[in-house]
Amino acid sequence: MNKLLLSILLLVAVVHVRAQSLADGKFHQASNQYVNNDLNGALASVKQGLKEKPGDKKLEELRKILEKEKEQQKEQEKKDQQQKDQENKDQEKKDQQQKDQEKKDQEKKDQEKKDQEKKDQEKKDQQNKDEKSKEQQEKEQKEKEEQEKKDQEKKEKDQQNPEQKDDQEKKKPNPQLSEKLEQMKMSEQKARMILEAMKNQEIQYLQQNKRKATKPRDKSKPDW
Repeated sequence: MNKLLLSILLLVAVVHVRAQSLADGKFHQASNQYVNNDLNGALASVKQGLKEKPGDKKLEELRKILEKEKEQQKEQEKKDQQQKDQENKDQEKKDQQQKDQEKKDQEKKDQEKKDQEKKDQEKKDQQNKDEKSKEQQEKEQKEKEEQEKKDQEKKEKDQQNPEQKDDQEKKKPNPQLSEKLEQMKMSEQKARMILEAMKNQEIQYLQQNKRKATKPRDKSKPDW
């Protein structure tokens, strides 16, 4: 009985020593992994050591430290991701603003170009209009001068030949006279001859009266 109990105690001691040795090995392994920034590997080693020796103080303390570090790492990664996302948003916003500004500048440039083209066209149209107006004025002035010249020549000609003008006026056909002569069945030439004879008679009558008026009056005779 004593031999059996002793054998059991020895076995337990061996197992304990072996478990402790494994726990210590996992502790050192996890520590090295943590130092080398292998946090996930360190946690895996600690958990494996606790399976071999549950409740080991060193492994439990290291597990707490590693889990806290893991939590902080997650928080930092979350913050880093948020910061990265914010930077991406800011960059996208900046790019969009730049794009909008470029579009606005291009629209302004296009509008300025259109305004300039419109201004140039209006200037060109005004120049054409002024040229046409000038040509029209010159044409009208020329026509006016030519007409004035013709009128002056006609006036001078009429002043030089007044009798010829009267003859021409007389020779112009009179529609009313022609109609009356036609009703009287008399030719225009015959009518002119009659008028000329009447005119000569009138001239002779006036000349005779003029000669009578120039004779001295006999004072011995009454005025009547």
